[in-house]
Amino acid sequence: MTLLLLLLAFPGQRFANLPTGVLPESHVWQVTIAHRFLPAVLTPGWTQDPVQAFTAPNVRIVLDKSLGERTLLGAIVAISSRELGLRGAYAPLGWLTIYPELNAHLYDFKLDSTWFNLGFCCHRTFGRRWAVAAQPRYTTNTTSHFISLGLAAKTGLGRGYAVALEAEPVLIGRDSTTRQLAASLAIEKEIGWHNFIITVGTPHEQSAPAMFRSSGPATAYSDVLDMAKGWFRIGFNIHRKF
Repeated sequence: MTLLLLLLAFPGQRFANLPTGVLPESHVWQVTIAHRFLPAVLTPGWTQDPVQAFTAPNVRIVLDKSLGERTLLGAIVAISSRELGLRGAYAPLGWLTIYPELNAHLYDFKLDSTWFNLGFCCHRTFGRRWAVAAQPRYTTNTTSHFISLGLAAKTGLGRGYAVALEAEPVLIGRDSTTRQLAASLAIEKEIGWHNFIITVGTPHEQSAPAMFRSSGPATAYSDVLDMAKGWFRIGFNIHRKF
């Protein structure tokens, strides 16, 4: 899911779901809340329980601590999927940040329910209005292996607003039960030390490895073309540093 950090007036390399090239200043805590409504809008039967459609969330909470200008450690709780995780970030170069992450199921500590992913985020800004990022990522639970490529672009709109487009196609490891592409549109507003982001995207959790796994039958929610049918998920992110 994201992996979200907060810094500066226009932290260009931060995107809604992909990891970011921006690290916080030294010795700062930050919390990120990423909320996604569980049902996809306009999927068959979603109107049978409209209250549940808007109240049943998938929530991912991340608490990070920067250890210096180039290193960060964080703890993750994914409430709906009942997962705990640890993550890190290290920036050996100004344009490269490395992101390892480990997630395990709270009630089933087995190898096949423990996922490790390692991303290499290459990022660049153009002035104070444009930013792009590319991130190859390897994700595995020792039995399933995925290689994906995250791509994103972001532009500032002035007055603290920005808009971003993201996509992360699975290049290796996908099958009939695997999402071929995770994609989203993000609209961001920055207010002081808070950032608020509204997301519209493919109808599944948008953080590895969940973005690669299909819910329901093998043919359901397996392609970004579902968005053209109105099967998309709405969510929001909130960032706060302190």
